[in-house]
Formats: sequence, C-alpha cells, structure tokens
Amino acid sequence: MDVLLMAAALPVIALCYYIYSKDQHREPVKLLYKLLGFGALITIPVIATELVLNEFCDTDKVLSFLSIFIKVFIGVALAEEGFKWLIVKVKAYNNQEFDEIYDIIVYSVFVSLGFALVENILYVFKYGFGTAIVRALLAVPGHACFGVLMGFYLSKAKVASLNNNKAMTVRNTAFSLLVPMLFHTIYDSLLIWAENIKLAIQESIIKGLTIPTLPKASTITWSFLLFDIIMVVLCFIIVNKTSKVQQNLSENLEAGSIVNNDGKIKLVETQAAPTSINFCPLCGTNVTNSNYCPKCGLRIR
Repeated sequence: MDVLLMAAALPVIALCYYIYSKDQHREPVKLLYKLLGFGALITIPVIATELVLNEFCDTDKVLSFLSIFIKVFIGVALAEEGFKWLIVKVKAYNNQEFDEIYDIIVYSVFVSLGFALVENILYVFKYGFGTAIVRALLAVPGHACFGVLMGFYLSKAKVASLNNNKAMTVRNTAFSLLVPMLFHTIYDSLLIWAENIKLAIQESIIKGLTIPTLPKASTITWSFLLFDIIMVVLCFIIVNKTSKVQQNLSENLEAGSIVNNDGKIKLVETQAAPTSINFCPLCGTNVTNSNYCPKCGLRIR
C-alpha cells in the first residue's frame, strides 16, 4: 500500500516542484499548500456532479467521435475544469501575492495537481502499479497542462483588467475556462474513442457479427499521443516564457494595484516606469511604436 501511495503521489510532487522552481520570486508555501488542498477537496463535488451528468453523458459503446466529444465536454471537462477554475478565481486571482504574471500559472497548476493527486490515488489503488506508471506519464502531466492553460489566460485577464480593458478581460477570463475544457475534452475523447472501437471489434468477432467499418484504434491512439506531445510542448513553452517575465504588475502598469484589509487587489492610478521594450513580454507582439500591447493590453511604456 505504501508503494502504491508513493507511486501515485511522486509524479504530482515532481511537477509541483518543477512549476514552483521556475518562479524566480517564489510564492508562499502556505498559500500553495492551501491551493493544493482545495484542489484535492473538489474531487468530492466533481465526483457527485459527474455521477449526475453521467445519466445523460454516458460514453459507453458510443462510436461517434462527435457524440463522445459532446458528452465528455459536458459530463467530464465542465465539472473538473469548472470546479478548478472556481477555486483559482476565488482563492488566488485576487490574492495579494498575485503580483507577477507567472504567479497565477503556479496557483492554477497547484489546484489542478491537488485534484490529480486524489484522482491518481483512487485509480492506482484500484488498478495497481501499472496504472501508476501510465498515469505518471499521461494523466498527471495532462492535468498540469490544463492548469497552465487556465493560468495563462487568467494572467492575460488580469493585465487587461489593470489596464481597464473590459472586453479583453471578459474574453480572456472566458478563455481561461473554455481552453482547458477544450484540451481536456479532446484528450479524454480520443482515449475513449479508441477503447470503444477496440471493444466493438472484439465483440463483433466473439459474436460472429459483421465487423463495422471504423477507424483503426491504433491510429486514434497515435493521434492521442501526438496531441498529448503537442500539448505538453506548448505548455512547456508557456511556462518557460512567462516564468522569465518578472514584472511586478503594480509597478509596470499605469493602473496598478494595492491591497485592502481583506487581501483583495484594488486598482489605483500609478506612474509607469519608461522602458525600451520592443516586444510584449507576455504575448510577444511587436510594440515598438505602442504604449500598450494591441493584443493582450499590457502597458509597455
């Protein structure tokens, strides 16, 4: 049992440490433990929600990718990413420690990995050590990537908010939920589709029925692996890029932030320091002749 628990926890610990170590100005450990704990606790409402939604979104024996996609989007991704997003938005987005762009990515990943920890323990104790290895390579990094994508768009929403750009704030806040949901849905749907096709062919052979014309399960599996690699590489680039942007938001934006007695960020007018930046440090857009990034709203000068 101790070996299984260690096998389930180690990949989560390793990824938490990696994300934490990339931050040049480290976040308070107490806050990160709290977010990890909240991520673990949301497994309770997530499981309850998925049990209810599963009555309408059961993917068992479904062979249409579109049908699987819709069912997973509503029955799995909405519940899991929705509860993660609520925790990040309520407990981290307005926290006084969120003063640099990379911070919210750290917070989002810790919430996501808190959920992944409990989910991993449940799966590993049920199916054994082999499942621990597979999930360490696929599922746990997958949850970390969903957190990175969520945090990336929340960082852009915060920048837009501090610049009083309401349209960009709303858009990026919506993307911070929808993009992780989309990636999560594609991830799960490809796995379920491949497994359903394999089972359908096996059942047809056993019962002597005509084998239906379907894509090869192996082809779908390879498509999943390609998607997973692209997602991991994309998130690695985001982490590597944003972790180097050590800009204090209150010092580098015209609309800065102060903290009230409740620890919530409030907007005040501050003076931005001049800079010779030619490209937006957040999204890379050319800003040679601009005071604000036209894409994400970051104040440059």
